[in-house]
Amino acid sequence: MTIKKLAAILGLSHTTVSRALNDHPAISQATKDSVLQAARDYGYIPNSAARALRNASTGAFGLVIPDIQNDFFITVTNAIAHVAAERSWQMMLGITSDKPEMEHAALLRLMTARVDGIIFAPTANPLAETQELITRTNAVQLLRKHRSLQAPVIAIDDRHGISLAVKHLRELGHQRIGYIGSSEELSTGYERLQGFLQCFTPAEQTALQALIHVGPPQAEFGGEAFRRVMAAEAPPTALVLGSPRYAMSILLAAKEKNIRIPDDLSLVAYGDVSWASLLEMKLTYISLPEKQIADACVAIIDRLMNQEQTLAPEAFYASTDSQIFTPQLVTGDSTKAIRPRR
Repeated sequence: MTIKKLAAILGLSHTTVSRALNDHPAISQATKDSVLQAARDYGYIPNSAARALRNASTGAFGLVIPDIQNDFFITVTNAIAHVAAERSWQMMLGITSDKPEMEHAALLRLMTARVDGIIFAPTANPLAETQELITRTNAVQLLRKHRSLQAPVIAIDDRHGISLAVKHLRELGHQRIGYIGSSEELSTGYERLQGFLQCFTPAEQTALQALIHVGPPQAEFGGEAFRRVMAAEAPPTALVLGSPRYAMSILLAAKEKNIRIPDDLSLVAYGDVSWASLLEMKLTYISLPEKQIADACVAIIDRLMNQEQTLAPEAFYASTDSQIFTPQLVTGDSTKAIRPRR
């Protein structure tokens, strides 16, 4: 948002808006109030603040995540916060609840506070105003990547991770393998589903269509999708979970249906499940490189904090590469061979 655009929205001249923002005595208080409110609503940040952001470190950075219930984000946030405390950095946390309006508000607050940089997990559909804000700050996308944002990404090779799960199950003799994952609107949901599908031929994909369900990244969806998958005419002998958030509701639904794991159904979760140690069995899961992700975030923050002059966004984006880390399969007791190996 620029003064020119703000003036056009308000139907005022560029000069009037500029004077109002600078508290010029020739401008009425009513006009000043109107302009200032519009500036807040539309995300306008004065050039003086932008210059200050570029020319002096504030010792603060922003971290914007969907929630504080997701095990991955909890672990990464804690790791970053620990380093921030050791190095006397100020970490400002924003929560979006995966809502574009909350995302925009959180980013705007951080930019107004003149943080040195922002690490954020984008929502599925960022507002146009959010996309414009990102061009004016040093930002890095965390875990998720949105195609409309030029910011580099620190993420996981989700396709590879899911393919590890499918390969493991196929080696155990499973052919009818189901998949429950998050919506394709999120880059993580899309990449994980593609990682699942690429393990099968087109004909196999068609045969498995009734066993594939994607939806919101909320625990309740897992149980609902599980019931639909297991009600299929030919239910699966194995199931891949595209998110650890679904694990509890699926295990509860399995118990409700008297489906024994792994005797009746083999199960592989994607991501570490914090409460898994409470189970009688050890889950088979795809371990995510959370420490590597946190270390990469810290390295970027450290770079921003220790420059004599903070890079302008264009220079930052041109000099910062995306980093993609590889997950690993950890075998447990929730998977079982469907037939003896030869």
